[in-house]
Amino acid sequence: MQEYENDRWRIISSKVGSGFSPTACRDKAEQLEAVEMAEHEDEDDEHSQQQQQHQHQQHQSAYTSSQMAAGPSDPGQSYQ
Repeated sequence: MQEYENDRWRIISSKVGSGFSPTACRDKAEQLEAVEMAEHEDEDDEHSQQQQQHQHQQHQSAYTSSQMAAGPSDPGQSYQ
């Protein structure tokens, strides 16, 4: 498996061009992956916060509308 990994980065470095060793290519790929993961986590956190705010708003609006409008289960409403 290690030999495959070494060959993989050797091939990648040859495609990138001279001046980039297989080790440098691997290190740069790891850095980019770490940045992408951090950005993805930030997006997940932001999305989660938006979902929680949306759920909170839905709960509030449903509670408020049930208090303000008489429904079929409201004993105070008269039926004719």
